[in-house]
Amino acid sequence: MTHDYTFRTYIANGREHYEYSVDALSWTGHSESEKRDQPVLIKKDFLLPESLLSLLYLDLGTVELLTKKIDKAIREFLPSNDDRYVSEVLATLDELAGIHVYFELVRLEWRWRFAELKARGGENRAGWLPRKRITHIPSNVAEAQRQILDLFDHALNMDSGNDPLAERMVNYYRTYETTRRWDAPAAPFQFERQSVRFEAVDSKTFTDVLYPNSIYDLISFHLSECVKRETRLRVCKNCGKYFAVRGRAEYCDRVFDQKGRTCKEMGAIALWTKNKSSDEAFKLYRREYKKRFAWIKAGKVLPEEVYAWGERAREKKRECEEGKITMEEFETWIKQF
Repeated sequence: MTHDYTFRTYIANGREHYEYSVDALSWTGHSESEKRDQPVLIKKDFLLPESLLSLLYLDLGTVELLTKKIDKAIREFLPSNDDRYVSEVLATLDELAGIHVYFELVRLEWRWRFAELKARGGENRAGWLPRKRITHIPSNVAEAQRQILDLFDHALNMDSGNDPLAERMVNYYRTYETTRRWDAPAAPFQFERQSVRFEAVDSKTFTDVLYPNSIYDLISFHLSECVKRETRLRVCKNCGKYFAVRGRAEYCDRVFDQKGRTCKEMGAIALWTKNKSSDEAFKLYRREYKKRFAWIKAGKVLPEEVYAWGERAREKKRECEEGKITMEEFETWIKQF
């Protein structure tokens, strides 16, 4: 089916690129002057693999509310042919597209569907507006989230083992092939044939370019690129979410709290607190140990009593350094024994 919009994505210089344009704005609510100003080419880019990571942790509550709103408006439009419902659908599609770049493709497709329907005199409305393509978005994305996370856990997590990535991929898929049905709820992501062209994207770059037909195409393309490029992923020690590792980072750059502090900043604070706690615990242990060693020389205690105390004190110091007890609790204990 030929449409009057373009949408393509590719990867260059470690970044994901998205380009899309609309060649005709003939739906309700746009003036003739606005139509003549088209086409407009829109470009967005992110660090690889930001689109997958943001989709993986996307809260689908808002997506479900918006898709239900769109579905309701379409159901009202089908028998009435009232343009006010079209305006409601288009406005809600704008909201949906603002949530994630993949939903830009949904917005373009449905704007085109309404434009074509209007151009054809409103005939075969149900055929041009297949509602299930909208209503199934939340459940389809939820399943994709599970599959992406599963693939990350078994193959792309750089801390999951030392086996080559290709070997981990083979073992992951072979396990499902031999022990589970492909249509089972826990089936892994299925990579499919796609409309990919090898072409120039600028004056210096020639690369694979995807012209997707669905959100699934976008996921498949970017997920396969992560595998091909052996993208290094790790679970952030602060928020517990995956992030792309550049260098030797253990914390991601996501904003973590209401003060705007990132996980990386929170990690630095935690490390400083731990080191400070360790230093203070060591100083306290050494001070109390010297005091008791002086008691041996003064004949107040036996050496074996101090050595036994020292063993218990070192264990308590480790508990303090590991955060199992507070500095105050350690200080209280060590001064009582």
